[in-house]
This record gives sequence, C-alpha cells and structure tokens, in this order.
Amino acid sequence: MRFNLRFCCWVLMTSQLSLCSSFLLSRRAIGSSCSCRDVGSRKNPPNSSLFERSGDDKNDESNNERPVNDLDIFGQPKSKQRRNIVDEGDIRGPDRIKSCIPYVLVMIDGDAFGKYIYERIPPLGTLDYVLLRPIVEGVQAAPFLGVVLFALFALGPRLTNQSREVRFNAQQAVFLDIAILFPTLIGEALVDAHLPRAFLEPAANFVWYTYVSAVVYCVSSNLRGKIPNQIPFISRAADTAIGPF
Repeated sequence: MRFNLRFCCWVLMTSQLSLCSSFLLSRRAIGSSCSCRDVGSRKNPPNSSLFERSGDDKNDESNNERPVNDLDIFGQPKSKQRRNIVDEGDIRGPDRIKSCIPYVLVMIDGDAFGKYIYERIPPLGTLDYVLLRPIVEGVQAAPFLGVVLFALFALGPRLTNQSREVRFNAQQAVFLDIAILFPTLIGEALVDAHLPRAFLEPAANFVWYTYVSAVVYCVSSNLRGKIPNQIPFISRAADTAIGPF
C-alpha cells in the first residue's frame, strides 16, 4: 500500500516536472524568436520608400519644372523697372538752346576770314550767303550794334539770372569773340601792305577753321547736354569769370 502511494507520488512529480520543463522550454523558444525578430527589424527597417518621395526624386522634380521666361522681346528682364525718360546731362531742357545762341556773335565777327574758303567751296559760300551774310550786313549797317550785342551776351545772362551753364557759354562766346579780335586788327593793319595771297589765304583759313571748329564743338556739346569746357585757356577763363555759382 505504501509502495503504491510512493509510486503514484513519484509519477505525479515527474509529470509536473516534465510539464514545467516543457513550459520553460516553450517560453525560451518564444523569447528567442521575439529577440530575433527585434534584431532583424533593427537591421532591416521597413522600407517606406514605396510611400514616401526620396530626395533624389524631389530634386528631379524640381529640375524638371517648367522654366519661366523672365525676358522681354528685347532680352531685358521683365522685372527690371524701366527708368523714366528724363533729360540727362549737365545742361537740361531749354538751356540747351539758350547756350547755343551766344555763339552767333562769334560767327558774325569771324565771317570775313572765310572769304577764300567760300571761293574755293561754292556750296559753303551759298550757305553763308543765305544764312549768315544778311545778319552780318545788318550788324555792319547799324552803328554800334556789334558793341550792343557784345555787351548783351556779356552782361545779359547775369542780369536775367540765367543758369550757370547758360552764363558759362555766353562768357565763353565773348572770350572767343575777343580772341578773333586780334587777327582782325592785324588784318586791318596789313591792308595797305599788299601782301601776296599765298600769305593771306593760309592765315585767314587758319583763323576760320579754328573758330568754326570751336563753335561746332560748343553747339554740339550743348545740344547733347554736355558743358563745352574743353577749349584750352578760354574755357578755364570763362569758368573763372562766372564764379562757382
């Protein structure tokens, strides 16, 4: 009887131990499989590129965007603000025309030096006869009219509060007229000397080319809005005469 009880207890104990050992083995197997899955998931994370855009795809899309034409038909940027058209230069507006008027005095007093040139170049003679000769003859016919014009261009711009550019050109025209006065006096003094034409013609032509070149330079500069202050000696004297204002 005692032997049967002991045998039954031993069977129960061995069965319990076998159940416990099988349970422990199953727990270890489950734990090891879970750890393997965790390691695998860490080593090989789930690929989400199927649902998200990579950086290269984004760059490709940005590069494949349709280019925007920002140029006009002249090749200039459309966003560039166009500047308003204004008078550019040192001389502005009506002052450009006013600055050219005083040089008529130089053309009147120096017209006699172009006698030989007008003879050799008939078109210039015709142009002088039509445009300038009537004014020259009118000034010579009226006594003291040349002196009045000289004083008008010398003092008029200052008394009428003209701009500095107009006053500069008037003063420069007066100085050019004074420069022409010296060869005029020399020519009148040599009238009775009966010098040959081979001597008189080059001298007269030199004076004519010199003052005409100066007048053309001054008038063209004024019309372009630039102060004609590059005549040697005379421009500096005119600038000093009118002062800084």
